[in-house]
Amino acid sequence: MTTALSDAVASELRGRLSDVCVQIDVDPESASLVKYTMNAVFVAPPVVIRLAAGPHAATLAHRVVSLATCLEEAGMPTVRLATRVPSQPIFSGDWVATAWQYVPTVGDEPKPTDLAAPLRELHSLDRLEVELPVWSPIEKFRRRLNAAAALPAEEAGELERWSRAELGTPSADLLRYLHRRCDEAEEDLDRVDWRLPPGIIHGDAHTGNVLLPASGGGRAARREPLLCDLDGMSVGPREWDLVPTAHGATRFGRSLNDYRDFVDAYGVDLMAWTGWTILRRVRELQLVTSTIDTLAGRPEVARELAHRLRSLFADDHEVTWRRYR
Repeated sequence: MTTALSDAVASELRGRLSDVCVQIDVDPESASLVKYTMNAVFVAPPVVIRLAAGPHAATLAHRVVSLATCLEEAGMPTVRLATRVPSQPIFSGDWVATAWQYVPTVGDEPKPTDLAAPLRELHSLDRLEVELPVWSPIEKFRRRLNAAAALPAEEAGELERWSRAELGTPSADLLRYLHRRCDEAEEDLDRVDWRLPPGIIHGDAHTGNVLLPASGGGRAARREPLLCDLDGMSVGPREWDLVPTAHGATRFGRSLNDYRDFVDAYGVDLMAWTGWTILRRVRELQLVTSTIDTLAGRPEVARELAHRLRSLFADDHEVTWRRYR
């Protein structure tokens, strides 16, 4: 299933994509949108193009390009930049793009255990020749909330209508509520007794960010799982990279047996640790703030966000969440 977009948003993305494709000599007509949550991801073999916008997009794209190069030199199991594009990132107005090698994948969806080996390898790194930020999730959440509060009039009006219709509350009250949750989470994090030593982390290590290469030449012949989406890489607690798998089993209705396989493969059971419930709350804040400033023209994302927020309001941990599309 591809992301559902309004005509205006789809037209904007297609225009930016076409501009980028001209610059890197790729046919835009061959490109298909596979995902648009925080970034728009287009597949246009032999490349994958990721488009992003926002005040921090250019800085992040420059860092990710440098980071991807260092990870390749270190032999890490991560996606590679497109070799046919010698200069990255690529710009189109206030949008920024990065181009990656297209990896043909097997038909099966990745399972949590597919994350274990690449995560262990990444966590074994002592350092990289790229300055990584210190893990600071709450700061990022607040930045999203502040961006939502400062939306242009038309987008702000859409956010207000959505908040009142779906949640029964003005958007300003919703943002205040989420800011309060951020304050509480920040205080909770200060009290965590971390189990693992800190180090280099992926930052968003869920199964949607792992690729299972199909049989073929090169790396794909080894069928080694590859980590993708390097935007969240930082220096922080390694426990954070274990949270999405545990959270998938408790909030997204995924298999507890699959989670146990991941625990066996990685060697740590996060849910048996006292800090788990705190990190679970932080993860849920991440998943509700990540799209709140970009809901306009994305009806399916807006519906799922409302569903998630209603469960947070009710403090109901039994409600099953669905992936953003």
